[in-house]
Amino acid sequence: MKLFAAALLIAAPVYASAGPYTLFAGNNVNLEQGTRVTGNVEAGGIVNAKYQSTVKGNVQANGAVNIEQAAVVNGNIESAGKVHMKYQSTATGKVSTSTTDNVAVTLEQGSVVGNVHHNTGTKLTANWGSSYVSDIVGPVSGPALDVLPGATAFSAGTTLFQLNASQTGALGKGQYGKINLGFDSTLTLSAGSYYFDSLEIGGDGKLIFDLAGGAINLYIKNNVSIGQNFEFETINGSASSIYTETLGNYDLGINGEWYGTLFGSGANSNLHFNQNSTIGGTFMARNNIQLDVGSVVTGLPSQPDKATPGNEIPLPGTFALMGLGLLALAGSRRRK
Repeated sequence: MKLFAAALLIAAPVYASAGPYTLFAGNNVNLEQGTRVTGNVEAGGIVNAKYQSTVKGNVQANGAVNIEQAAVVNGNIESAGKVHMKYQSTATGKVSTSTTDNVAVTLEQGSVVGNVHHNTGTKLTANWGSSYVSDIVGPVSGPALDVLPGATAFSAGTTLFQLNASQTGALGKGQYGKINLGFDSTLTLSAGSYYFDSLEIGGDGKLIFDLAGGAINLYIKNNVSIGQNFEFETINGSASSIYTETLGNYDLGINGEWYGTLFGSGANSNLHFNQNSTIGGTFMARNNIQLDVGSVVTGLPSQPDKATPGNEIPLPGTFALMGLGLLALAGSRRRK
């Protein structure tokens, strides 16, 4: 079994679209209770990580960073604002802030961090059993955030495409108006670029991405609204070949899935993943990103290529192997 797993690791594709971050918001990133992020988090504004949330990567923000009760950052925290570590929260790496506010870093009851770096004239406050390795005072530069790409210029069509409840259909590349998929409907997309006015999918819906002919790109002029229990399926390829961009807002319902690169590129675009969402890839928004209770996001797709049983799309798991593109396999998430 171990030899078989090793063979799959070597054959597994690297996620070509992945950037240096998993989540990147031009404004705020909000991680609600119990959310899990594998990969780096960047925000032009504030990062909030709430009760028992976990980031397996670094956190960078141009605003404040608030790590709440029992939340964990397995990496560094770099901020241009205040850093507030609340009850029994943890940062395994350094905490660094360039703020000039009097109290730059606050560690509350039982919080644990590595070295703390802050500017001269500011201070670290640690109380009620909190601990840190060293308090380092001196000039601190702000975080070097990446730059969000510009929005793609495109035009949608005007022709409505609709599937009623429990219907199955297929759509070829091209320009369309509103796409409305009813409850429990299934739509198959094939290689090429699609230009939609908007995309609305009812509960228990499914999109199948057939990558036999190459990559699939979705461009949506307005909002994307997806109901609960949505299923995202790839065949004949991996989600590394799927790119989605919307100029509007993106809302994924409870227990939904999404994989690949997703970019809310409009001036006010938000990405919202409702409770228990499972997503993998690179996720960017010009405005805010929010993960609701229990949602999980990884820097690489964890959704399987169902055309090749057992050929899992890899998750980032073993950093020592990452330079070779050898990534840990993850179990698939499927609905019966």
